Amino acid sequence: MLDPDIRRLLDTLFNLPAPPGPPDVERLRAAAEAAPKVLGGPAEDLASIRDTTAPGRAGPVPVRIYRPTSPAPPPLMLYAHGGGWVTGSLDSHDKLCRILANRLGSVIVAVDYRLAPEHVYPAALDDVEAAWRWASANAHALGADGARFTVAGDSSGANLVAALTLRLKRERGSQPDVQLLLYPAVDATCSRTSYREFSSGYNLTADQMAWYWETYRAGADALQPELSPLSANDLADLPPAVIAVATADVLRDEALDYAQRLDAAHVPVRLVDCTGMIHGFLRWTGEVAAARRWIDVIATAVSELMTRH
Repeated sequence: MLDPDIRRLLDTLFNLPAPPGPPDVERLRAAAEAAPKVLGGPAEDLASIRDTTAPGRAGPVPVRIYRPTSPAPPPLMLYAHGGGWVTGSLDSHDKLCRILANRLGSVIVAVDYRLAPEHVYPAALDDVEAAWRWASANAHALGADGARFTVAGDSSGANLVAALTLRLKRERGSQPDVQLLLYPAVDATCSRTSYREFSSGYNLTADQMAWYWETYRAGADALQPELSPLSANDLADLPPAVIAVATADVLRDEALDYAQRLDAAHVPVRLVDCTGMIHGFLRWTGEVAAARRWIDVIATAVSELMTRH
């Protein structure tokens, strides 16, 4: 059963017919920027917020640094926003990053990675890797303790940080202590049952998600692990994971399968099953009362893994 606030949004604000023809990238980007202004509620205060850049392979990568009020240097978190690798920005996820910084008590470095179709796979992943290496090397200067690290993202952003951990494993690089995957996209084949069960009527449609994947991968093999982490043969030795799933989401089953695969590889996993929710709900804290409660549950799960590992 859907949460009453979610049902209300589906019956009103989200109850719009899809425009004819192929998706309009600029219209999608404008909608992604407008959504938090309508649905996100008031912006939370922090000790400081500043924009800067990290050095990247193709030039500077814009990042935004959120520092919570803390008596001692807090952990560091790298955050990659969602938006189907096509939309989203530092501003579209600003309110969510503020909430996460306060709830998790972490310095958050949010990454404004390059978007498709102008920049296709692996450009976004390259930018996230560059931001991770810069942030982890400069943790103390960013106000973090330099000892505890998390990588996090929602939807396509969760895809990017999951892929980052696989890349770091392949390159034998230093791994974060925890990975936080919020309704992650981890399977470019779009073939699981939830794609049929929630194909339309739940905000993110199966056709939309398939288009996002096609736009990002631009002909690349859908089974490359750094594109589809679920296709990786070996998930051992990856960071402990908190995986949050929305029960009425085309991405639900691949997220559940990824959690099972990690568990089978002896990677500690905390699964947060956000009942009654749909894709993207964590950014709608102004309209969905349960969103903040689920963020608290997620933050507790992250803290527990961070403490134990």
